[in-house]
Amino acid sequence: MRIRPTIQITLALVLLTSVVLLTVDLVFGVFPEPDQHLAQQRKAFAESLATQVTVLLQRGDHQGLALTLERLRTQDPGIRSLAVRRSDDTLLVQAGDHKAAWRGLHGERSTLTHLLVPLSVGSARWGSFELTYVPDQRSALRRTLEHPLWLTLLAVALLGALVYWVYLRRALNHLDPTAVIPERVKVVFDVMTEGIVVLDGRGRVLLANRAFRALPDDQSSDPVGKSLSELPWLAAGLPVDPAQHPWTRAMREAAPVRGYAVKVAAARQHVVVNCAPIAGARGSVRGCIASFDDLTALHLANERLSATLAELRASRDEIQQKNVELEHVAAHDTLSGCLTRGAFFDRIARARDQARREGTALTCLALDIDRFKSVNDRFGHSVGDRVIREVGAALLASVRATDIVGRYGGDEFFTGMPGCNLDEAAAIAEKVRQAVEQRCNVSLSDIAGLQVTVSIGIATLRDDDASLASLIEQADHALYAAKSGGRNQVARAATPRQTVNG
Repeated sequence: MRIRPTIQITLALVLLTSVVLLTVDLVFGVFPEPDQHLAQQRKAFAESLATQVTVLLQRGDHQGLALTLERLRTQDPGIRSLAVRRSDDTLLVQAGDHKAAWRGLHGERSTLTHLLVPLSVGSARWGSFELTYVPDQRSALRRTLEHPLWLTLLAVALLGALVYWVYLRRALNHLDPTAVIPERVKVVFDVMTEGIVVLDGRGRVLLANRAFRALPDDQSSDPVGKSLSELPWLAAGLPVDPAQHPWTRAMREAAPVRGYAVKVAAARQHVVVNCAPIAGARGSVRGCIASFDDLTALHLANERLSATLAELRASRDEIQQKNVELEHVAAHDTLSGCLTRGAFFDRIARARDQARREGTALTCLALDIDRFKSVNDRFGHSVGDRVIREVGAALLASVRATDIVGRYGGDEFFTGMPGCNLDEAAAIAEKVRQAVEQRCNVSLSDIAGLQVTVSIGIATLRDDDASLASLIEQADHALYAAKSGGRNQVARAATPRQTVNG
């Protein structure tokens, strides 16, 4: 069974008070021993009687002395016997059965129940006055409980416990954080769908509505009375420095803090905190009110939307890549790797327009495989395809990256060379011719008797000639000139009879 805090504190205070009393008595002796005090009283009483006895003895009034002692014994039931003893151990006068009461006492040292007062005549010892009391019949436990110290502790335990308990109940009720907020205000806050927390000046929770209590997964702990910054489920999403927490900033700066996002990692929740200081007298800040908007559902929807958009972007990129691949496949000859005839004319037309606008050169190479029909007839079309493939590869590897290479049809290829004059084109054409011859001799060496060469014709776009068909035709005429001149050579359209021999 759990003991209430009020009772726990009351018991602790009673115990603390008792310890203080015991310590004070131990140091200062505030509560004297009862036997010691009684012994002092009896000793003083015995000495007083001894004085009276001395007077009566000096008068020789033994009878009066005996009557006096007997009267004292009968008046005080605690007195057991009284006697006057000579120095020779002779009892002169006694009241009560003094011999039996005094039996067993040796020496002249008084005790609590046996008191001895010496009697003197002049400077000589005459005898003694003896007084005995009835022994204390109480048990040791009773004597302990009737001790003044323990009686005081018992009074403190009973009366103090009552006083402490009443005081603590009133004090704790006054200091109870929940008592600060009226019940009707709590009811209003509980109706709200957003979490509401009211804090005192030290950041402790005075009120937490139903929506706020429902935010953490573990709802067994009551946040009221605790520091908001130290709530385990909330602290994980806050800065390490408590001074940066939104409610602390709002109270420190005496200004609202809005839109502070907190991610509760354990519950995968996303909340937005808005804080406003509570003003007190003379502009002081007495606390803060904070609202918690649970945006988890919206955040999850945004995550799903972002994932969908990412998938759409990935699909779009994949489609674009496929389109590029399709365009490449559509624009390139599958056998030679060069542009198709349509793609070649489209790109060289754009190059022609750019050359006219910028006033730059545009040269065209026309390439044809020598005696290609006989290759197909002698070795078959599969070998012919290999020849076309190797020629196309050699052509692409030998020209510039900016040049436009296309397969015109069959074994004929055309190359557009933007920004390249006739002399530069002739050098590149010779390079192509040599590359084809060397490459094919190596890659097709398994076919006995096969010798692959090419003839190339060169033409350049004239300033007064804007026709692309005319440029192609001139390059084609130069090609036929190279073939007529013996094949395996380069010929220029401008000087059809001049050739660059291979």
